[in-house]
Amino acid sequence: MKSTIEISRHILLFLLIVLSLILVVLFPRDVEISAEGRAQTVIFDYQFSWSAYQENITSFFSGLYQEKSFGLTKYERPVEEEMKLYFSRSMKIIVTALILGLFFGILKGVYDAAHPSSLGMIFGKGFTWVLQAIPDFFLFLCLQWVLIIYFREYADIFGHEKWYSFLFPALLVSIYPALYISRITAATFQEQEGKQYITVAHSKGLPQAVITFKHILKNSAVQILNHTSSMMIYLLSNLLLVEYLLDYKGAAYRLYEAFNVTPVLSVGLNTAIEQNVIIVFGTCFMILVLIVQITSGLIKRMIDPRERGA
Repeated sequence: MKSTIEISRHILLFLLIVLSLILVVLFPRDVEISAEGRAQTVIFDYQFSWSAYQENITSFFSGLYQEKSFGLTKYERPVEEEMKLYFSRSMKIIVTALILGLFFGILKGVYDAAHPSSLGMIFGKGFTWVLQAIPDFFLFLCLQWVLIIYFREYADIFGHEKWYSFLFPALLVSIYPALYISRITAATFQEQEGKQYITVAHSKGLPQAVITFKHILKNSAVQILNHTSSMMIYLLSNLLLVEYLLDYKGAAYRLYEAFNVTPVLSVGLNTAIEQNVIIVFGTCFMILVLIVQITSGLIKRMIDPRERGA
């Protein structure tokens, strides 16, 4: 019962966010750009119209209901086809980065918790804090530079055409989620210190590795799983930056293109955005977060007796 209520709450929140996304994206954005005076000063003129807003909403939902389609992109291709194409590329990065982030994040957290000394502060928690303090853009640029200098002759790190092209972006994307999970793991392990089951395990002469990974990690798994949705958000927030730097044409890169971002303003500039692409791709990203939330909740019920009894 408790699990059903929690899943329903997640789905309801998801639907509210999707509805908000649709209403925001369909907001009229017809801006008229003109130039006045001898200096050709750029003038922006925007007039909001409720009728235009209503027309955007009506046309979007009527097209979805009648044609069973989200329409065409600026490349005259169905949105659904581009969604499948670009998300199939990004999902390779997302799934790989999620696995790498959990695996290495937990291992790093175990190491940080096991080395609270001054030396451990340098190579353990201290190193974790330093990496998290570095801006992600700067860190990705440095790692990209290392890949270009030392690995370019062995593999092409740019683009998405090679079968291994997703590995480099996945490695970069997994860094900050792994650091986040390592801090959660270290804090959770430290909370378990001195508890009776650990004392009993030591008295039985069990190896430290068995105590750590079979007993402490099992009891800490619920707390770690509570943060998997935040980890996914960390991952997705860095996806665009990595895809852009490595010229990997994935879903985040395509979503960025849909906003029609341009560094130059000019008279007569088309300020229209691809509303249908933004709605579909944004919804798909939120579905990924929803899936992680529901999956982590179900796994918690399987491994935690208290959750099963609730």
